[in-house]
Amino acid sequence: MNQAILFNDDVSYHQGELRFTAMASGQLIICKVITKLPQQQALEHFAQHQFDYEMQAEQLIEDEMISSEGEVILDFL
Repeated sequence: MNQAILFNDDVSYHQGELRFTAMASGQLIICKVITKLPQQQALEHFAQHQFDYEMQAEQLIEDEMISSEGEVILDFL
C-alpha cells in the first residue's frame, strides 16, 4: 500500500451509498460505493471486503480519478 494514502476507520451508509474517507497529500477524499443492499447488509459487506475497497480506492487516487468534489466512485464488489 502507498503510505502517502491513509484510510480512516469511518465507514458509513447514506441513501444507498457506502462512504469512507482517505487522506492523500493532506487532501480528504470521500470514497463512495453505490449499493442496493439495505444498510446493515451493506455495512457487513463492506466489513468483509474492506481491504479490497481500500485497494480499489488507492488505485483510483493514484490514477488521479478524483472528482472536483474530492470524491472517488468505486465499483461494487
